[in-house]
Amino acid sequence: MPRGATWALLLAAALGLGARGVRGAVALADFYPFGAERGDAVTPKQDDGGSGLRPLSVPFPFFGAEHSGLYVNNNGIVSFLKEVSQFTPVAFPIAKDRCVVAAFWADVDNRRAGDVYYREATDAATLRRATDDVRRYFPELPGFSATWVFIATWYRVTFFGGSSSSPVNTFQTVLITDGKLSFTIFNYESITWTTGTHASSGGDAAGLGGIAAQAGFNAGDGRRYFSIPGSRTADMAEVETTTNVGVPGRWAFRIDDAQVRVGGCGHTTSVCLTLRPCLNGGKCIDDCVTGNPSYTCSCLSGFTGRRCHLDVNECASHPCQNGGTCTHGVNSFICQCPAGFGGPTCETDVDECGSDPCLNGGSCVDLVGNFTCLCSEPFEGPRCETGSHPVPDACLSAPCQNGGTCVDADQGYVCECPEGFMGLDCRERTPNNCECRNGGRCLGANTTLCQCPPGFFGLLCEFEVTAMPCNVNTQCPDGGHCMEYGGSYLCVCHTDHNVSHSLPSPCDSDPCFNGGSCDAHDDSYTCECPRGFHGRHCEKARPRLCSSGPCRNGGTCKEAGGEYRCDCPYRFTGRHCEIGKPDSCASGPCHNGGTCFHYIGKYKCDCPPGFSGRHCEIAPSPCFRSPCMNGGTCEALGTDFSCHCQAGYTGRRCQAEVDCGPPEEVTHATLRFNGTRLGSVALYSCDRGYSPSTSNHIRVCQPQGVWSEPPQCHEIDECRSQPCLHGGSCQDRVAGYLCVCSPGHEGARCELETDECLTQPCRNGGSCRDLPGAFVCQCPPGFVGVHCETEVDACDSRPCQHGGRCENGGGAYLCVCPEGFFGYHCETVSDPCFSSPCGGRGYCLASNGSHSCTCKAGYTGKDCAKELFPPTALKVERVEESGVSISWRPPEGPAARQMLDGYAVTYASSDGSYRRTDFVDRGRSSHQLRALAAGRAYNISVFSVKRNANNKNDISRPVVLLTRTRPRPVEGLEVTNVTASTISVRWALHRIRHATVSSVRVSIRHPKAQEDESTDVDKGVDKFTFRALLPGRRYTIWVTALSGPGGQEHPTESLASAPLHVWTRPLPPANLTAARVTATSAHVVWDAPTPGTSLEAYVINVTTSQSSKSRYVPNGRLVSYTVRDLRPGRRYQLSVTAVQSAGGDQLHSEPAHLYIITCSRSSWTAEDE
Repeated sequence: MPRGATWALLLAAALGLGARGVRGAVALADFYPFGAERGDAVTPKQDDGGSGLRPLSVPFPFFGAEHSGLYVNNNGIVSFLKEVSQFTPVAFPIAKDRCVVAAFWADVDNRRAGDVYYREATDAATLRRATDDVRRYFPELPGFSATWVFIATWYRVTFFGGSSSSPVNTFQTVLITDGKLSFTIFNYESITWTTGTHASSGGDAAGLGGIAAQAGFNAGDGRRYFSIPGSRTADMAEVETTTNVGVPGRWAFRIDDAQVRVGGCGHTTSVCLTLRPCLNGGKCIDDCVTGNPSYTCSCLSGFTGRRCHLDVNECASHPCQNGGTCTHGVNSFICQCPAGFGGPTCETDVDECGSDPCLNGGSCVDLVGNFTCLCSEPFEGPRCETGSHPVPDACLSAPCQNGGTCVDADQGYVCECPEGFMGLDCRERTPNNCECRNGGRCLGANTTLCQCPPGFFGLLCEFEVTAMPCNVNTQCPDGGHCMEYGGSYLCVCHTDHNVSHSLPSPCDSDPCFNGGSCDAHDDSYTCECPRGFHGRHCEKARPRLCSSGPCRNGGTCKEAGGEYRCDCPYRFTGRHCEIGKPDSCASGPCHNGGTCFHYIGKYKCDCPPGFSGRHCEIAPSPCFRSPCMNGGTCEALGTDFSCHCQAGYTGRRCQAEVDCGPPEEVTHATLRFNGTRLGSVALYSCDRGYSPSTSNHIRVCQPQGVWSEPPQCHEIDECRSQPCLHGGSCQDRVAGYLCVCSPGHEGARCELETDECLTQPCRNGGSCRDLPGAFVCQCPPGFVGVHCETEVDACDSRPCQHGGRCENGGGAYLCVCPEGFFGYHCETVSDPCFSSPCGGRGYCLASNGSHSCTCKAGYTGKDCAKELFPPTALKVERVEESGVSISWRPPEGPAARQMLDGYAVTYASSDGSYRRTDFVDRGRSSHQLRALAAGRAYNISVFSVKRNANNKNDISRPVVLLTRTRPRPVEGLEVTNVTASTISVRWALHRIRHATVSSVRVSIRHPKAQEDESTDVDKGVDKFTFRALLPGRRYTIWVTALSGPGGQEHPTESLASAPLHVWTRPLPPANLTAARVTATSAHVVWDAPTPGTSLEAYVINVTTSQSSKSRYVPNGRLVSYTVRDLRPGRRYQLSVTAVQSAGGDQLHSEPAHLYIITCSRSSWTAEDE
């Protein structure tokens, strides 16, 4: 083949157009042996568990370090340095000493199904196999000899979230070392799931989708690693079809030094070095074992495909929960969560109550993506924002300290301080000897200089200003004085008459607040206010306008010009922000998952990707999510789409590579092809003797997924050159020809002339005469034919009929006729039955001139001349539910017995529904009839049998009997009631299983009785009561089923049910009478039961409507008893039960009852007794 053609085929193979290899997996028989019978240990049945640290008998080299122990983790990993319980795999490489060998890192759950086996192995067979495997897969190490092997096998394990019936995986990790070099081999037998169902993994109920398994190894330094192609993608479900050593389902690696080695190459043609086919940072691995110019790409996380050319869509597993929208990136994804949810995968329900949205004391209830407020009166609205306080009062801010009580006042508030505190806000402690009254505060150490609270004045704050108006003409009650206070004339009362006082000036009432100075003018005054206060009494404090918090619903309070105003937040208005505005987003105007935002008094919809319009009502194009894979172009078709695929891909989403499949064979041609993908080439070479129909004998895999037209190999016609001479005819052969020469010529091409007489063709003394191309034989008398080979025979005309034999002699013949024919030519048929050879003992049948006898019953022999005697003494030996045993005696006399070949036993049910014949050897005289129906009648016949000359059976007259199988026993036999003289029992008959039962027999036996007592009842009866029994006696009861009509045909009886051993009750006490009744006691007497009965005790029961008490009296001879501790005037029910001992148990009689009423205590006397 030209060099250019060679590289064309190599290029086609390298770019993924060649065959990947034979699909398959490593059979369990090709695994390294494992299991309990091999001495393997098993990891605990624990989710995310493992073996714990397992010390090794020899150090194992792993990337420059020697490890003396390892961990077998249930999640598909063998690790060094630390246990790995993480169940969601992460992409290699990983740092932080994560030294792992991972055949299949996934969320395994061996609690549901499967086992994880492991062991060290140093036996000769295992070491020899490991040595051979390393030498085969790494041919550059022909001298390697294994000294230690570790085998870990995950056998039929399922995934987290699965069950005992979920899909299972089987795979194996093998570690091999000679103390210096180390290797690992992965074997995959069956991979049917890739992902657990945990939320972080995202698998479905079948164990697929989400973040799939990771396979390969990791040195733990963040740099050196190998990841089997397809790791963490859906391709892991096909890992058992991949390989780097030419065996589908097997991977081999060297893992002892700084270089990642995945098998050795023994040839110089390297696809990886020549073409570098792997994209996006993927590592190229030559397939060096199969000898084919192929490769495998190990892709970085986030990429997949044959050449790592496909960006993995991390959103394909739908990781975003609760309606989140997924946007995928390189090896990552971002979830855009709907309102009310957060977290990387929108898994967290946001607590909408966290921001305290409810106003005015409302309580918040968190909902999914929302909240609701429970409002207190008088507020309402979504956030309790509607409504108002009666009046913004000064006490709302709780200004009084130390337990002081706030009282609203016209000019503000007044704090009523508890004992021990004083001041405007009760902040100061009262000095021990302070004489100020009514909450007044002593100034400094002076105990008589007081600062009075509003509404009080005087030296010791002993005067209280009332709300009663007055003037100079009106007198105040109780001797009060009329004075100006706060701009009005009010009555002033003296609160402490023990204090000497004189009426002060108008300023003595301290009318100026907040440090204002008072100037008296006769009966009036004016206040000079300090900075920051104003008003007639300096009662208006600018700094305190906002201190009471008048602004509601988050409003901000601001003061200006001695007044305040509330700046309200969005959606609230009013002087105190107490009025709520409608929520423009409350109606949910945004469709298709859009998020509503308040926007300058209106709203705005933030639409999810692909949706548009004011309300997100315009659906995205079906091409929005780029459904077409592998570079395909998407075309929108209304609500559907169509993908126009790049060359080499097909499918609705261009998800599959074009695969033409193996090219078909062409007759008379040898086929070679380098793959089945797009651009693969199939070469046809015609066999010797055939030529191609066209000059093009190559087929190519086309974009449509079909091969181009095949060539045809036509046979070469070697006769076209007319090679045969002298008129010879030519016959074409494959890659040759054959000349059929005309008479007189011979040779490969008929080039030689021949003398036909040289071969002496004439026989029997004939003389030969040569002719051109022929010869003639002159035959002697008596012979004819071309070669004088035929002797003249008078029988040649076959004159004899009906199989007669012709004998030749002297030119004449004689016919010897077979039996039943006569005549010169055996043409006449005779009647062999004419002479009645069978007599009256059989029937004669003529056939081809002879006869045969069919004997009547009781005869045998060629002419039925011998009498065939029947067996005798047929009887039934044993009858069971499904079988009958019978026996008989052979015919009398040794000659009669010697004549027999055996016996025929025929048995048929009386209703004709069942019939069968068994043949019994003549050496036996008994037989077991099996598979019979329970309780059914059978006709049984036994014949003597003799095999005759016609290979048919002659039989004797039969000996017969009629019998019936046992019916099935009754079911559910139980005692339903027992008295002193009766026992009642009950049983059940099944409608189908007991269909043949005609009646039921109930039987009872007393140990001392001579005979059993039995009674037959109809099959429709299912219970019976035995009567006239003796009290306190032990009886045995059993029940059987009967089958048969009775009369001369005795019915068969089933096996008895399990017998019941039942004691009758003893007789109860007789004539129970109350001999004496008082208010608190009752004396009762009775007659002992029937003499001869040995009693053990009595039980006395005392019952009222509220309670019941029982007394056990261990005296069997007792005939009276006094019941005490009764209550006066009550009605009681007394009962006495006799107790008899019965073989370790106790028998209780029926109780004897008596009703009494105790005497009332008021009316009872000793004489009443």
